[in-house]
Amino acid sequence: MRKYSPILLILIAIVFRPGFSLGQTNANEISSTAGASASAIVVKVTPDTAAVPSSGTVQFTALVKNTANVGVAWSASAGTISNTGLYRGPKVSKETAVTVTATSRTDPSKSSQASVIVSPPQPTSADALAATPSSSSTTIKESFFGADFNGFGTWPPTDGQHQTATLGGIRLWDDHVKWAQIETAAGVYDWSELDTWIAKAQAQKMDILYTIGDTPKWAGSIPKGSPCGPNGAYSCSAPTDVKTDGTGTDKHFSDFITAFVKRYKGQIAYYELWNEPDCNCFWAGTTAQIVRMGQDAAAIIRSTDPAAKILSPSAHGPTMKTWFDGYVAAGGAANFDIVNAHLRGTNTTNKDPEAFLTMYDDVTAETAKRNLTKLPIWDDEHGIKKNQLTDPDELAGYVARSLILRAGVGLQRQYVYTWDQNAPYGLQGNESGTAWDVVAGWLIGHTISPCTAEGTVYTCSLDNGLIVWDTSKSCSRGTCSTSKYTYPTTYKKQTDLIGTKTSLSGSTVPIGYKPILLTAK
Repeated sequence: MRKYSPILLILIAIVFRPGFSLGQTNANEISSTAGASASAIVVKVTPDTAAVPSSGTVQFTALVKNTANVGVAWSASAGTISNTGLYRGPKVSKETAVTVTATSRTDPSKSSQASVIVSPPQPTSADALAATPSSSSTTIKESFFGADFNGFGTWPPTDGQHQTATLGGIRLWDDHVKWAQIETAAGVYDWSELDTWIAKAQAQKMDILYTIGDTPKWAGSIPKGSPCGPNGAYSCSAPTDVKTDGTGTDKHFSDFITAFVKRYKGQIAYYELWNEPDCNCFWAGTTAQIVRMGQDAAAIIRSTDPAAKILSPSAHGPTMKTWFDGYVAAGGAANFDIVNAHLRGTNTTNKDPEAFLTMYDDVTAETAKRNLTKLPIWDDEHGIKKNQLTDPDELAGYVARSLILRAGVGLQRQYVYTWDQNAPYGLQGNESGTAWDVVAGWLIGHTISPCTAEGTVYTCSLDNGLIVWDTSKSCSRGTCSTSKYTYPTTYKKQTDLIGTKTSLSGSTVPIGYKPILLTAK
């Protein structure tokens, strides 16, 4: 008997099976085979539906499974979308349906889509005005989302779903780029580390805030009592060429600022005049000295790089009425364009994100007193501290609530300290980073009103939904306690902090430590 190749026998069997035709694929077989493959790449875009006004924005994220390369290529049938998933709708005169697609870079045959409805501008009417958010609401931009870093071991920064983090800005402070680390001797500069940071930030389209501080040994002296912190015994001192009454040449500091701003003109958008001078661990000089240095820095920055903006030295909530008030009283207000403070809670209250609201009240009381209410307010350093929280779910909830509360009061910008902090406190590659990106998707391109509390339940109104959480609840080892919240019947969907959207049913929804977003669709 003649022997045939096993491969030939298989081909003969396929060709002669009923329903087979050359050039035709059995869709059911393909679907079954793909479903049976545990290693098939899967792409999922969240949110899967969105609505934006004409030229409005919405943040999308893509989760890619079963491959080490989780990068995607974004595209949109109309409008534009960035490489981080930030979509901007076209200018339209009628309602327009748009498809947003994320395609796996590993396997371009694998993709996921989301539907976006872009609506035309609405005519102004009494009814329309009544339906808009209150005057205290504000539209959130990507620039609201900023972070401090200690290093660039993982770059670009990513969340727990391996997506590039939503970041519009970076603050440089504890990054080996302080004054003493750059100007190692009078007129001797090492720009290498700062050049690297700037290149990395620019590659991710982040703008840059540089914080001034850390007097070099060659320019300073050891203050009485040696109060300076870990940066060195001279770091908190005033330069030796500035007298206690603010007179003197101030040449050491002015030369540094001049060289710095000339080198990075057009590359650094913001300058903070000194880090936390309300603590003598960072500033042990007099108010007159730091006001003088601020005057000199402001004059140099404004003449050399007029587009750059200047932040006030960073106080804290409780020291706004003491240290900051003294700085302004001594003439310091003319030095800055932005009121900046570090708005963590106190050591005993910071474990509760809502402690921020008390700190913010301290700031607004001072700006009202000193007639500074027309200036923007920033918080360029906040976040959880070691041992205040340790549960991953609670840390993710903390990040989300911190962002939402700051957006609600209308802060123009906030920066978390730090994205890459050691586990479990940072956001790099974990649930907290995912919560950050999901909340960014909720907020960017939308308006939000100040959050309000009824007992332990906080609600924050968006133009397209409602964010809600319960501060009395907690999480432990993967389980979070909840209460029942009776939601308005206009809402049909809920989205959690990993971006999963599900349908609402009944008249109540479970709420807990971690915020959820309720939407109509």
